[in-house]
Amino acid sequence: MSSYEFRYVGADSLPSRLSEFDVQQYFRLSQLDVAALNERFRTDRRAGAAVLLLFMRASGRPLDRFTALPKALLHHVGEALDIRAPTIASLRSMYARRQTLYEHQLWLKGYLGLNDVDQAASDRLVAYLSAQAGETVSVDELVVAANRWLYEQKLVIPADRQVRDLARKGYASAEAIILKLVRASIPAQTI
Repeated sequence: MSSYEFRYVGADSLPSRLSEFDVQQYFRLSQLDVAALNERFRTDRRAGAAVLLLFMRASGRPLDRFTALPKALLHHVGEALDIRAPTIASLRSMYARRQTLYEHQLWLKGYLGLNDVDQAASDRLVAYLSAQAGETVSVDELVVAANRWLYEQKLVIPADRQVRDLARKGYASAEAIILKLVRASIPAQTI
């Protein structure tokens, strides 16, 4: 995939304004989505669940509860679900109970086929990042690569700090290999 297709991958919030183009490209509800949402959720919970679904599909991670939701996205959700869309909203205003939000996120992860990062996936990611580290110049580039890898593996992207820690680990292992090669090829007196 090109970087254009990864525009929102790894994001933890939405921009305050979304263009109609962005909504059409990244945040569109399909007929299957609408049917699944209508079957699973009460009418008063569908808009929140739809926003969660769209964001999780586009970014690979759950949406921050306090993010203000763009009007264009809310309008699309209301139109697609044939309900009155909220005008000013955040997940916090849509979900008074955190437990309900977490239950909806859990169902949506299953619907999207996403899994949490376990130790085996974490080890595979560090190995991937170690291999990528030789071709990158910063940890930030490795964070982007990690987000893309997690997204492609259908793994829920953890918090930025966790991804950044794994990227640092991959970068450090690549630097250790380079240092070992330098020490092996250059005499100690020269170093």
